[in-house]
Amino acid sequence: MQYEEILARTWDVVIVGAGPGGMGAALYSSRADLSTLIIEKNFVGGLIALTMEVENYPAVDFASGMELAQHMEAQVKKFGTEILYKEVTRVEKAEPVGTAPSFHVRLADGESVRALSVVVACGSAPRRIPARGEEEFYGRGVSYCATCDGAFFRNKDIMVVGGGESAFQEGHFLTQFGKTVTLVHRRDQFRATPLAVRRARASEKWSEKLGYTIEEIKGEGVVTGVRLKNVSTGEVDDVPVDGVFGFIGYEPAATFVEGLCELDGEGYLVVDGKMRTSCPGIWGCGDIIKGSLKQMVISAGNGATAAIDIREYLAEHKDAETASAEHQAA
Repeated sequence: MQYEEILARTWDVVIVGAGPGGMGAALYSSRADLSTLIIEKNFVGGLIALTMEVENYPAVDFASGMELAQHMEAQVKKFGTEILYKEVTRVEKAEPVGTAPSFHVRLADGESVRALSVVVACGSAPRRIPARGEEEFYGRGVSYCATCDGAFFRNKDIMVVGGGESAFQEGHFLTQFGKTVTLVHRRDQFRATPLAVRRARASEKWSEKLGYTIEEIKGEGVVTGVRLKNVSTGEVDDVPVDGVFGFIGYEPAATFVEGLCELDGEGYLVVDGKMRTSCPGIWGCGDIIKGSLKQMVISAGNGATAAIDIREYLAEHKDAETASAEHQAA
C-alpha cells in the first residue's frame, strides 16, 4: 500500500511497535478482519531480532531472533496487516467517528495516521552505561547489541557490563568472537538464571570482575580501555579493552502518550487485565507495560489479549451506532 493511501484512511487498529507484542496484536486483529497498521521506527521484531538464540518460545526448538521476527512479519502480512516504517512522535485525541473515540498518530515527518484504536507496543531501549566517554565512543567500541556488532571484535578483548540474563546470554555469544570476554558487575550476585551463568562460565575465554563499576571509557578514536572502580574500596584500575557491551536494563519508550495515558514513576504504561490503559481506545502490551516480565511469549500473549478486547470494543460501538440510527429512523 502506498504511503498516501495509508494516510488517507481511518484504521481500525494502529499498533506502535513491531516486536512480539505488536505482532501478537496484529495477528489477532487482522484475522478478525479489522484494518490493521503497524508503525515501526526501526525493524520488525524489536529487541528479539537482535538475539542470537531463541529457545524458550512454544513450538520453536531453536531459531535466531531475526528468523523468528521474519516469520512473524510474513504471518501478519498474510492476513492483511500493513507495516509502515516511521517514527511516532505523539498520539492525540481526534474527533469521534460515530460513538467511537478516534486518534491522530503523529509521525516525525509531520504527517499523521487516523485510528479508532491504538496499541502501544513500542517496548524499551537499552539503558546506557553511566560512564564518562560512553557518548563519545558509542558506535566506536561501545555497543548494546552483540548480534549486530560482535563480529567486529574478532580476536579482541571485550568487556560486558551487567549481571542479568542478557549480560550472560549475549556475553556467551561474544565468546565466539572475542579473544577474551570479561563481565563487570557491581555486585557478586546475579539476576541471570543459573543455566545462563553456567553456559558463559564454561568458556575458557570468560572471566568476571565482580564488585566493580566502569568509571570511564577511554580511547583514541576508538575504545582502547576502561577505568574500573572497586565499589567497596574505591580503588581504580585501568584495564585495556577493545570493546564495551552494555546490558544493564532498559528504558521505557512511551513518552508519546505521556499526558494521555497513565504512566508509572519509571515511565511504564499502566494497564488493566485486558491491556486497557487509562485512556479509552488505547491499549498497551509487551515490555512497555508496568510489571512486564520482558519475555517474548508473554508479550505476544499481551498483544493477543489487547486485540481480542479491541474487537469487542469496536463491535460495541458499531452496535451503538446501528441502534441510534434505527431509533432516529423510527
